[in-house]
Amino acid sequence: MGIASVDQTLALQQEYVRPELEDLALSSSILWKRFKTTQTKEVSNRLARIPTMPTRGGKPRAGNLDGGDLGLGSGPITIPGQVTTTTLVMAWSYTREAEYATDSDEKAIEDFATLTKSIAPKAFADFMDTVIQGNGSNTLDTIVSNVTSGSNIVGFVVNNANFFLDDQDLDVWSALGAAGGATASVTVESSDILNNTIWLTNPIPTSSGVGAGYLLLVSGSPGASNTGVFGLRYYQVGTNTGNWLGIQRSAYPGKYLVPTIPVNGALTPQVVRAIFSLIELSKGEDAVDGEGMFGHCNVDVRDAWEQNALLVQRINYVELKGDTSEDMLKRKAATTIAGREMLVNPRALPGYLDVLVQKNMFRIETVPTDFYDVGGQTLFPLYGQSGGIAASLVFYMIWQGQMAIVQSREGAFLSGITAPNNLPVNF
Repeated sequence: MGIASVDQTLALQQEYVRPELEDLALSSSILWKRFKTTQTKEVSNRLARIPTMPTRGGKPRAGNLDGGDLGLGSGPITIPGQVTTTTLVMAWSYTREAEYATDSDEKAIEDFATLTKSIAPKAFADFMDTVIQGNGSNTLDTIVSNVTSGSNIVGFVVNNANFFLDDQDLDVWSALGAAGGATASVTVESSDILNNTIWLTNPIPTSSGVGAGYLLLVSGSPGASNTGVFGLRYYQVGTNTGNWLGIQRSAYPGKYLVPTIPVNGALTPQVVRAIFSLIELSKGEDAVDGEGMFGHCNVDVRDAWEQNALLVQRINYVELKGDTSEDMLKRKAATTIAGREMLVNPRALPGYLDVLVQKNMFRIETVPTDFYDVGGQTLFPLYGQSGGIAASLVFYMIWQGQMAIVQSREGAFLSGITAPNNLPVNF
């Protein structure tokens, strides 16, 4: 027998486990939290109506008060938009052994069952923040390119990997309403924002035809326009095409569209002033001077806005004291844009600055965000292949509702803003 090695001491060694669980996933529900602080109206399963008045009527003309004909007038036109709720579900499950093996401080640093249930509301809020960035079809993003290994697609480069949650199921569509439905279903292994890539747990063959331009939808979505959550890209539309809650924009040109400027370059103070001037032209001075107006953007737009200030900084070394160079950058970036709050959201669509007004945002809800229950029970057993109970449990978070943004012309958006250097590809 030779010199004793460390392997022969393993039975004696104590094992250290750091008593803190490090959560490595992005936790951000910025815009969803803002919607949750707005008006909420409980509704039935019937269509909810949003009354609008696209024109006030009235016919101005030159008059003759000396017996002249003053003419006939007209009156306001009112027309309702209609909106109905949609349902979203998020499921969690675990085995009884996972629960038993961690149900005390002596066994584990966290009780797995308690941990899972405590994570659920936060994770569901994260999910909601991704969906409300969309266009009303539950489309999360568009594939920019495939990441391949051999004959398999193992990941997708996307526009914003932060739209996706780890372990999330997705349906891949060639286009909304495509014949035959979804082309494939995949599961996200990991969302990788630094490479703007989502990696897949179940690679799909390159022969599937999936590639650039294909759509990534929330699992189970119908794959049609106006069947999901009406998010920013549904309401923030700068053309007279399509519809606003069922009202054809072309029927009342200019009334249901949002002021917009395609920047397609650097974000400058001049273009920011211009977009607020367009709101003023559309709805008047009160609209741009009112309370509750804010900008919503990703970090790329915030950094692009800050660059304007960095370019004009000057240090007067004559007036400085001490022997330490001046720090050219404050700890935090600007929190306002043109004097209005700037809400920075890692889940926002890169290249966009959306101008929103708090009072114009609200929700309708048939079922508020909560655990799904049957007679007060929220934790359910699963069943095995034999028909008997399996040693596994499942629970659900649910929400049935819809988002609404009214007064289109009091909002605005800029698109095509060039991202500063060193941010992830496609930002």
